[in-house]
Amino acid sequence: MKTSINNIVKFEIVDQTLIISIFGEVTNLYANKYNLKPILSKTFENISKIKIDFSGVAKYDTFIFLLLKNIKSFAIQHQISIELTGMSVDLKNFVNYLENIKLTDKYTAPKKPNLSIRFFENAGKITIKLAIDFVSLLSLIGDIIRSSLKLLYSIRSIRWSDFPEQFTLIGVNALPISLLIVFLIGLITGYQGALQLKEFGADIFIADLISISITRELGPLMVAIIVAGRSGSAFTAEIGTMKVSEEIDALKVMGFNIVDFLVMPRLIAILLAMPMLVILADLVGVLGGLFASLTTLDLTSVAYFNRMQIALGINDVASGLIKSCIFGLVIVVIGCFRGFQVSGGAESVGRYTTSSVVTSIFNIILLDALFTLLFPIIGL
Repeated sequence: MKTSINNIVKFEIVDQTLIISIFGEVTNLYANKYNLKPILSKTFENISKIKIDFSGVAKYDTFIFLLLKNIKSFAIQHQISIELTGMSVDLKNFVNYLENIKLTDKYTAPKKPNLSIRFFENAGKITIKLAIDFVSLLSLIGDIIRSSLKLLYSIRSIRWSDFPEQFTLIGVNALPISLLIVFLIGLITGYQGALQLKEFGADIFIADLISISITRELGPLMVAIIVAGRSGSAFTAEIGTMKVSEEIDALKVMGFNIVDFLVMPRLIAILLAMPMLVILADLVGVLGGLFASLTTLDLTSVAYFNRMQIALGINDVASGLIKSCIFGLVIVVIGCFRGFQVSGGAESVGRYTTSSVVTSIFNIILLDALFTLLFPIIGL
């Protein structure tokens, strides 16, 4: 009896011996063509031996091993001897190699940790990252303090050629948007305050509300937020791009102090620019409140300024200027720190630039809250 499957596998029974001839391409591509179980099931009662001839195999892959394994399993199940012939050396080595590989009976996917475990894992990762960032930040602050002390005996150690450009970027270029924002803040505060004071007949106290809120809180806070969004992000992007392009590594190799070269010009520029911006913003904010008062209340500009002279003290203006310097220091330190953290490519620059702005604004508002509680205690 002779049987064939797609002219690739042929069967022949001779003297109770089933001869299986395999030839051609025995690959997974043709796996659906090799359904041997029906033929073996029909013929195993009449055979006592299976002989497999591989001499005609032209191309093979792991499917030939699976085919051979199924035939062997069938022969063992029915107690039939099996003989392999015509195998090339390469095919024999291939089959022996696959037979020696230990396969697991069942693949079990790793169990996902439950929600509480993942929460603590994420909390631990965030804590470790914050600790590493904190240590790196302290190191940068120490370098800045050391470079600042060098100004007392080596003023030429700072790269002063960058100072005019940074002062223009931080101060002059930020002046229009800062004045506009604070003017609108004064205008809004004046309108909202006027509506409430008018009900109690306390129109004149609008000058107290505007002058103190603008000089102590809103002026320095809004200017700091604007500078953080403009200049703080620019610091991170510039230094981060230098880090990615390995310019900072080149400066270190050439013996430059990175803090003196990159951080100090920006720090000095912002410490000088921030108080000037705040003073001008305070003036414009007061004028915004005046405009709201004149259009809403029965109040003259002379009465407004006379009352402001009584309500506004030097401590109010000084507290705003002190805040502006502290806020400027925070913007430079965080902006440069995030820039030095950049690694990889452009995606990292964008990520740390965003982080710089968010972190700066958060710390500015946090410090403003602390100053609001601290200044009355020290009498400022």
